[in-house]
Amino acid sequence: MTPTTRLAAVFLLAAAPLALAAEPPAPEGLPIYDTTSVGALAIDAASKAATESGRRLLVNFGTNDCAPCRVVNDAIYEEPFLSAFFRQFIPVFVDVAPGSPNRALLERYGIDPAKGFPALVLSDDSLKVAEVTKGGEVAALGAKGKDEVRAWLLKRFKADAPK
Repeated sequence: MTPTTRLAAVFLLAAAPLALAAEPPAPEGLPIYDTTSVGALAIDAASKAATESGRRLLVNFGTNDCAPCRVVNDAIYEEPFLSAFFRQFIPVFVDVAPGSPNRALLERYGIDPAKGFPALVLSDDSLKVAEVTKGGEVAALGAKGKDEVRAWLLKRFKADAPK
């Protein structure tokens, strides 16, 4: 057996328990929010991209250990919703975990972290703030499931969005 063949055999044997699992491992450990990004810079960059593409901005404030944040993320990032969502919005996900310097951004938008996350900020066509979820309403939607989150977002879609 060559070293490459041996390495492949070891890999396959190590991965076998995962392949035999009843369902694939959940991506719960994967981060949604980049804990190292500077939120204000990320929002500025996303705003520029939104301006250039004719889309609106959606800022999602949350934390990686937030269950409703994961539901919102999953609701957005599943097809066929994903394609429709990206025709409408440029999203930016900002980590606001306790101790994060990005937490100061919450005050800018009047968001009370005690109300729960995620908190969303949606812009209008001119990138002015059109809506801010301040009262935990998206956390409540997340608790109901992905379909409720999608329905809420769909109500904010425009019929004449860029293709």
